[in-house]
Amino acid sequence: MRRLGGLLLAACGFAVSGIAAAAPPAKAAHAHAPKAPQEGQPLHVWHCWASPGEQQRSEVLARHLARHGVHWTIDEPVCVNGNSALSAFTQRFQHRMPRPAAVMTAGEGAPPLAAKGLLLPLDAVAREQEWEEVVPYALQDWARYRGHWIAAPLFVHSTNLLWFNKPLLDRLGGTVPDTWDALIALLERARQAGIVPVGIGADAWEYSFWFESVAAGAGGAEFYRRFLLEHDRRAYDEAVVRRIFARMAQLRPYLRANAASRDWSDASSLVEQGKALLQMQGSWLNGELRQRGMEAGRDYLCPRFPDTQGMVLYIGDQVGFVRGAAVDPATQRAFMRMVMDVDFQREMGIASGAAPARVDVPDTGADLCGRQAIRDLRSANMRRTVLAAFSALSPRSVQQHINDIVMQHLQGRIDDARAAERLKDLILGTGPVGPER
Repeated sequence: MRRLGGLLLAACGFAVSGIAAAAPPAKAAHAHAPKAPQEGQPLHVWHCWASPGEQQRSEVLARHLARHGVHWTIDEPVCVNGNSALSAFTQRFQHRMPRPAAVMTAGEGAPPLAAKGLLLPLDAVAREQEWEEVVPYALQDWARYRGHWIAAPLFVHSTNLLWFNKPLLDRLGGTVPDTWDALIALLERARQAGIVPVGIGADAWEYSFWFESVAAGAGGAEFYRRFLLEHDRRAYDEAVVRRIFARMAQLRPYLRANAASRDWSDASSLVEQGKALLQMQGSWLNGELRQRGMEAGRDYLCPRFPDTQGMVLYIGDQVGFVRGAAVDPATQRAFMRMVMDVDFQREMGIASGAAPARVDVPDTGADLCGRQAIRDLRSANMRRTVLAAFSALSPRSVQQHINDIVMQHLQGRIDDARAAERLKDLILGTGPVGPER
């Protein structure tokens, strides 16, 4: 087979527990699926699926596990951020709490766990299911440690997307902006028409999402990768960095949290109600808007951020399987194989609003935005322009400093030149963003 093409979410503390069924399902999902686990054996999985849209993922996971004879009752998730996955595990062990069977991790969350010997190797199932052939190239690094597969990708979210209220866009001319100048002109038309141009909450990370997409559009994929991800000194270009902040300054009049927007969900409500033209969020918003009764293509559109067409800035979930978990090994093996099953990947992509984590999954059942996500990921994978969303993957200290620079600049407390200088010092003073090798 020709090689086609490797994930993330905040590693989160869980909450799923369940009881295995007394009998195996009538038909296994795979010819090699292990026998059903023994009745009464608990299953624990750490995750962070709390919102209404995210809860659909739990339903998909529960339904597919049931086909392997595993049934669970879903408890309330207890979330921790991706960078504290290791400390959360350590604390759990110190209190002699049972190890979960699996854990959802974000970006760099899995390799540190593997470095401590906490995750089971997945090389055998990866070979069996040809993960190397179907998982996008860029994602594979986040699911491997020292050459071994240590996590299974679930799906791929992307962040360089704009979410338009379509009736409002039609009212303003109906044209999706595909260049920077067209975007600014559209935002100004919205403001003059008495429409909130951008629905945005008060959290700094939302503004950093805008910043990284502006950076990718102003500098291009190669600059974004080498400077913002690899922190390559030779890639630094002062003119490009100043252009990024000049564009952010142009956004300043439009990126102001509305009084009704405490967070991104409140901002989504403004878009839903036709009070704001657009919102910038990751593809998880697709699932959230569907939960509100909206339909992609009719009520909202999801184009790429201007000048980033052909790029996919990604965030996604992956699953690591824990050594020494208090669970029947057959249950873990069934779970391992199930994650990369084509039908499971397709349904999880639909439920999450994301693209499946393998490039050969059909788009059957996906809505307009889901189909677009699948096409974009396939195309970007071939062009090697699937790129990590650095604001979500950078070490937490780097994230906080980037947020600080972006917010101070947007508030007019520092000018373009000072912001560019501070970003240069920050990026070139730290190591590359990426997992332990």
